[in-house]
Amino acid sequence: MVKHWATTALVAWMAVGGAAEARDNTRAHGSRATRTTQPHTRTTERQRTETGRTRSDTVTRADGATASRHAVVTKDTDAGTRTRNVDYTGFDGKERSVDHVGTRTESGYTRETNYSAADGRTGSKSDVIQRTEDGYSRNTTHTTPDGATHTRDVDVSCDKDAKKCVKQVDVGQQP
Repeated sequence: MVKHWATTALVAWMAVGGAAEARDNTRAHGSRATRTTQPHTRTTERQRTETGRTRSDTVTRADGATASRHAVVTKDTDAGTRTRNVDYTGFDGKERSVDHVGTRTESGYTRETNYSAADGRTGSKSDVIQRTEDGYSRNTTHTTPDGATHTRDVDVSCDKDAKKCVKQVDVGQQP
């Protein structure tokens, strides 16, 4: 029973936009630039602002090499938007960036993401997440720096009486 409640709560939370915040906290994206299994020291500085927060991380390896990540999150409650801009500098000295703009809609939210790779090429990703009568749907289009377009469509339907959810994922690629 608890498992069903947790699944239902997770699906409901995702449908109203909470999943984006969770992903932002756990996904690697460009953090590979700051990951290391060697002995290292990490310094993190966090600051709340009037409209959001900032966070800066610096990792220094035992050999003296450094990598850094600087994130600025801004919320505009009136407009229903949340912006996250992250700049990375890897141990290799190359710079990367990821910029997200999330917007609440009446039935869910949208998110537009633009990023630059270490070689300066750019890519983008667009998500549209909507609540449905019995779950949610998510449509994603990702254009890579090489110009390839990938699509991913997710449909989750839950039957509360049967305590069961079904998730269907369709993945496609266009040259």
